[in-house]
Amino acid sequence: MASKSTSRYINASNTFIFSQVTKIKYRVSEQDFIRNRKLPFEYLVLCMFRLLRKTIQIELNHFFKELNTSVKGITSSAFIQNRKKLKPDIFYDLNHLIVKEFYSDNDENVLLYKGFRVLSIDGSTVQLPFTEELIKKYGIFNNQKKTNDVVIARVSVLYDVLNDIVLEGKLCEFEKGEVTLSREHFQYAQKGDLIIMDRSYPSFESIYHLQQNQIHFLFRCKKHFSNEVKSFYQSRKKDEITELKPSQHKSFKGLPYDKNYTIPVRMLRVILPSGEVEILMTSLLDKKEFSYQEFKTLYFKRWKVETFYNRFKNIIGVEHFSGTSNQFIQQEFNCALYMSNMQTIMSIDANKEIKELYKNRKYEYKVNTTLSLGFIRKNNIK
Repeated sequence: MASKSTSRYINASNTFIFSQVTKIKYRVSEQDFIRNRKLPFEYLVLCMFRLLRKTIQIELNHFFKELNTSVKGITSSAFIQNRKKLKPDIFYDLNHLIVKEFYSDNDENVLLYKGFRVLSIDGSTVQLPFTEELIKKYGIFNNQKKTNDVVIARVSVLYDVLNDIVLEGKLCEFEKGEVTLSREHFQYAQKGDLIIMDRSYPSFESIYHLQQNQIHFLFRCKKHFSNEVKSFYQSRKKDEITELKPSQHKSFKGLPYDKNYTIPVRMLRVILPSGEVEILMTSLLDKKEFSYQEFKTLYFKRWKVETFYNRFKNIIGVEHFSGTSNQFIQQEFNCALYMSNMQTIMSIDANKEIKELYKNRKYEYKVNTTLSLGFIRKNNIK
């Protein structure tokens, strides 16, 4: 079985960052980064990996001291001016590069469920700095008393719950719907994946898209989601395969299916310890390969995405933005996604070493996520 070490991802990142093609593609204008400045393109990108949690000047001083370079005397003002020349997409594309690297020729490190990658789509919100530009871009969120107005953005991720990898992440206007965002994530899944989603996400259009691309799904459904779901709920059956039909009370203009199109789905009744009944809908129809008993555990694997958001906000600190423009916000958000994945990847090797070192101990030891992030910020790429 193939296995990749941390150095492979660091080398891939280095190759990407130090490429002349990268510099040309991700600079804002053709005049940017054409002279031999104190803070060249490559160092600017590397410095962003610090995640800028302290005073910017302190972070700059530490960065160049640890980099052991002849470059000295970079002021926070100069750094900010250089950031204006950098497109946020560089970190977005760098993250996709690392994700692709993780899933190719790396069988020993990639966890699967019966051959499937188990993915989840879920959303959250982050508070942004209260500036005119961000108010115009994202809008104002009012509380009930209309006081303490804040700028809130919506976050949505396509997340591998078994491997703690974010395949795709977006930060956008709060008004953009979760279902719309979920469909944008679909393009980053592949044939044979299993996507688990909560009850705010099911729609016939989404199910159709997944079916056409041979991507499996497991939804939790509201009891009134469709006539088929209502009928199954009332039947008191625990496991049934049926044909799902689109809503008959909508226009089908521009859609690739009509009112007579049907999709085979499997519905399952799950009773929680509280006695509450949950309805699950899935494309995994084979009752021998996928028994009724395993779906409750399988569905609740999606809660790992909640753990991700907790780490993303409280350890990686995505809400602690150092910039106040949308360009800077997107830079830091995309960079944080990349750093989250690198933390996961670097922890794989570290946990293997710890397991071998303490194999005779009673308790299982693992890498401390807070300490590991501090190490990665300093040593990720040099």
